Amino acid sequence: MKLSNVAAGYGRQQVLKRVDFELGEGECCAILGENGAGKTTLFKVIMGLVLPRRGEVEVLGRKIDSPAARQWVRRQIGYVPQARSDGRLPIKVQDAVLLGRWGTGFAGLRHPTSEDRRLVWETLELLGLGELASSDCRELSGGQKQRVAIARAIVRKPRLLLLDEPTTYLDVSARDGLPDLLAGIRRELGLSILVISHDPDSLQQVSDRAVVLREGVLKPADT
Repeated sequence: MKLSNVAAGYGRQQVLKRVDFELGEGECCAILGENGAGKTTLFKVIMGLVLPRRGEVEVLGRKIDSPAARQWVRRQIGYVPQARSDGRLPIKVQDAVLLGRWGTGFAGLRHPTSEDRRLVWETLELLGLGELASSDCRELSGGQKQRVAIARAIVRKPRLLLLDEPTTYLDVSARDGLPDLLAGIRRELGLSILVISHDPDSLQQVSDRAVVLREGVLKPADT
């Protein structure tokens, strides 16, 4: 993935002023920065949800410069937003993950194929959720809900995983276990991973490097 001289914003507000960034295949990078720095906007630019005012965005070797390209890249990305709704819905864990398999094409009347069920089960096992497959999402702990959200993001076998503040709603135990969880996913699936965080220490074990978004400019964390 490569962003070259990217600027973006909303209306008259300039959020990203200059972003030059590359992410290698299989690499994990943490994006640090204060609240309101534009980290989530950066993710939206990568997914083609916010169009850059300047510069080029290339994801998995393809320039994101057309509606078809933006639609294609969204199918290659697993996204775990900061705000989640799974824990408030009366839905089984396996069904919540299945929704990720279907993506935006879910029409309510679709029936899972044997391939759908196989991939859902493999993902549940990878995330340590096999025994909770039939559990109600509302009854899960914060850490378990986070695992469901990640499972739903990776069940379609994406090539890039984006996580927005994944430690926000976790207790200490779940927060401490997140690096090992992400390392296992990365090892098993060969994903490239971008993680937004305000807590650099929590991701030190799994990240190859870190960058900081400050005043709309992305820089290495050690500068």
